[in-house]
Amino acid sequence: MIDKNSVCVSIGEQSYSGVLAVLEKVSFAEIRLDISRITGAEIRSVFSSGKRLVATCREGFYDRHERMERLVEAIRAGAAFVDVETESDEDFRNTVAEQAAINGCKLIVSYHNFEETPPLPEMCSIVETCKRQGADIVKLVTTAKSKSDAARALSLYDKYRDTNLVAFAMGEAGLITRVACVFLGAPYTYAAASDDKPLASGQISVEKIKNVMDNLKLKVK
Repeated sequence: MIDKNSVCVSIGEQSYSGVLAVLEKVSFAEIRLDISRITGAEIRSVFSSGKRLVATCREGFYDRHERMERLVEAIRAGAAFVDVETESDEDFRNTVAEQAAINGCKLIVSYHNFEETPPLPEMCSIVETCKRQGADIVKLVTTAKSKSDAARALSLYDKYRDTNLVAFAMGEAGLITRVACVFLGAPYTYAAASDDKPLASGQISVEKIKNVMDNLKLKVK
């Protein structure tokens, strides 16, 4: 049986009120702190809410120091998970990992490829690197341009049965992987709050993902 904690809703609302509005409807979510413009006090409020939350702050709008500061605020406030990219510099990654360990927060080490799905040996090497970097959960997301790309991304589950691995592919060809990954061993998958608010190519709404699971006769609580 697939439960409600198998679908993590990515929230990219810029305002505090917008974040709270989505959070009212879900129990498990990723807060994209790189997209939101919420303050430190608002971050503390969100992550101390008792919800099961992932703190993520990608490169872009905020500088390195600000990103670290936002992630640490979230961790100290009660984030269940924190996401750090595998390519982050060692000091950044270690600082966040140390704060996560102190505060009982699980470390997600992630890799994203917005161009392609690499050959299997390369993806295996990336998984191993993430594990060496201390990942409690390895997140590997590629871009599928064909069914074979999608199948290759999902083949990682057969090789890493004893690893907490979230692996799927973006793009239209990768749509099925966003649902199939949970049945193959992923602790959870990611979904958009609604059809008009995807935060990545091919991301579908939480409602649609749950409908697919229901249609497969695997009830979602």
